[in-house]
Amino acid sequence: MNLTRLVILGLLVERGAQHGHELRRAAQATKADEWAGVGAGSLHRELRKLADDELIEPLRVERVDRRPERTVYQVTEAGRAELDLLRDRAVADLHNGADPLAAVLIFAGSVGRDVLAGLLGRHRRAVEQELDRLAGERERGEREGYLRPEVSALQAAAFRRSELRARAELAWHDEWDAVLARAPEARS
Repeated sequence: MNLTRLVILGLLVERGAQHGHELRRAAQATKADEWAGVGAGSLHRELRKLADDELIEPLRVERVDRRPERTVYQVTEAGRAELDLLRDRAVADLHNGADPLAAVLIFAGSVGRDVLAGLLGRHRRAVEQELDRLAGERERGEREGYLRPEVSALQAAAFRRSELRARAELAWHDEWDAVLARAPEARS
């Protein structure tokens, strides 16, 4: 799943024609680097690929003051169809990528209960720190308006999903900590 492609096409469809610098700023404003792994370099590379694949096309070239010329792109009909396809794939893809904790658990049969408890404790603390970060971000977003459902319902929904996923991870820890406390030794 190419999330950079989805982000660029989505921004161009929803916000209209833009040049690469505007797309980069919009991606940063929506924190696409965090939830989609979209960095400035990957965004500009993907922009070129989208143009090569005729999913976007140049609309005009702009120059403001002494800044470099910038090509403003718009989505083609083929690009809109690609965005629809990417959305369909994204909502059906329940695999969230590599799961480092699952790998640790699968191969932790040879470590003692205390070592495993220590590993899981570190993971729990990382999840708790993430929840704290998300709570701070939510408070700021509600204060500034970008996470209020009446301002941006879809952005608020995506953010709330992130919070609930972290809470589910913490609930898993609560459940597994109880199991681990009863087990004399971890088993493979």
